[in-house]
Amino acid sequence: MGKRVEGKRILFVCAGNTCRSVIAQALFQKIKEDKYPELNYYADSAGIAAYQGNSPSKEAIFCLAKQGIDITTHQAKMVDSQLLKKSSLILAMTNEQIDYLKDKFPWAKNKIFLFRTFSHQKKFMKNDEIVDPFGRGIFFYEDICKYLKQDIKKLISHLREDLEYE
Repeated sequence: MGKRVEGKRILFVCAGNTCRSVIAQALFQKIKEDKYPELNYYADSAGIAAYQGNSPSKEAIFCLAKQGIDITTHQAKMVDSQLLKKSSLILAMTNEQIDYLKDKFPWAKNKIFLFRTFSHQKKFMKNDEIVDPFGRGIFFYEDICKYLKQDIKKLISHLREDLEYE
C-alpha cells in the first residue's frame, strides 16, 4: 500500500526526464526527508520531450547511487496539463524549456521559473541554466549532480523561510 503524499508539489522539468529533473527530484526528496521532514513539499519530475517509461541514464543512476539514492525504478514521463495543475511550483532547467512551458501552458506561467535563478533568488545569474549532461560522460554528470545538490539546498532554505511567514 503506497503512502499518500500531501503537501505542495514541486515539478522539476528538463528535456527527457532521464537526467537533470530526475536527479533534482531525488536530491530534493532525500535532503528534505533527512533534514527537514516537516517541510510540506514533495518533488516530482517530467520532461518536455520525454519518451514515456524510459529509464534514467546509467550516469544519473551511478551519481545518485554514490549518495545512497536509488532511482532505478524511475520511469520518464511527459509534462502535461494535469501535472502542471497539481504543481505549486514548476522549475525548468533551461530558458528554452521555460519558453516552451509558458507557450504551451500560458495559464501556468505564474508558477514556472528557471530552477537555478529561483533557487538562488536572484533575477539574473551569469550561469543560470543547468546544461544537459546526456552523452557527456560521467565527470560531467558528477559536476551537474554537485550543482543540483547546491541548488536544491538553496531552494529548501528559501522554502523554509517562506513557511515562517505563512
